[in-house]
Amino acid sequence: MKNIKIILGMMVIFGMMSCDKLKEPYFTEPVVQKSDTIALEAADTLNFDGKVVVLLEDYTGVKCVNCPGAAEIATNLQTQYGEHLVVLGVHPKSALQNPAGGFPDFRTDDGNEWNNHFNISAYPTGTVNRQAAIGSASWTEEVGNVIGGNAPVRLIVKSEYYEATRELRLSIHSKFLQNVASDDVRLTVCMMENNIIGKQFTPAGVDTAYVHRHVFRGTADGMTWGRTLDADAESIAAGRNFITNMKFNVSEDYNADEFYIVALITDHNTRQVLMAAERKIK
Repeated sequence: MKNIKIILGMMVIFGMMSCDKLKEPYFTEPVVQKSDTIALEAADTLNFDGKVVVLLEDYTGVKCVNCPGAAEIATNLQTQYGEHLVVLGVHPKSALQNPAGGFPDFRTDDGNEWNNHFNISAYPTGTVNRQAAIGSASWTEEVGNVIGGNAPVRLIVKSEYYEATRELRLSIHSKFLQNVASDDVRLTVCMMENNIIGKQFTPAGVDTAYVHRHVFRGTADGMTWGRTLDADAESIAAGRNFITNMKFNVSEDYNADEFYIVALITDHNTRQVLMAAERKIK
């Protein structure tokens, strides 16, 4: 009987060791779940400094003589404030944006609707976080007034671009850091192309090799004013998280090497931009 107990004991021990060996890979190898979400990495959140990112929209035109001066102001402000300022050059539909004569056509339906909403009829004109339309002489002061504050939302854009098919996958992560008292908080996803060479009127005449910067190319999903994050909420409480996934093919008309995604969190009731984020896809 003693020998039988010893043998049984050895079998149990061997069985436990065998089970450990069988289970080991399940503990050492990550479980991969199929998902459209591009996950955040540690660096994404560690690099977030908690400060607001401001949006400056420059309503401009290829046949606007004074617009290059305004564009220079916007570029200088972005150099000054770095990643805390996002610039979009918006071309609505009027005579100053008409491409006839070999000028580039940057007009968009989305930009035109924004332009009409803010009653902009003279160019250059801008908005800072989509508040009152102001002339370029006031941009420096207005940006300085709002930049540097605490961000109500942590907004991070993750992307994967596939060169062969030109498919772009996006995961936009938003985490609310403060309570936002609005029943219509929205996410707008914009396409932007930088450093496009094309004709432009300037005070010195037509520049055939002008560098157009921060050119708004339209919304990625055709939703001009964005999509509501929570249609049932009367407000959004601090701590709420949202992930928005989408994918589309980048048009052959755009230079993927200079292509950006600009995401905006807005209070649609007031049109105010609460937070902006920019990501270069390559």
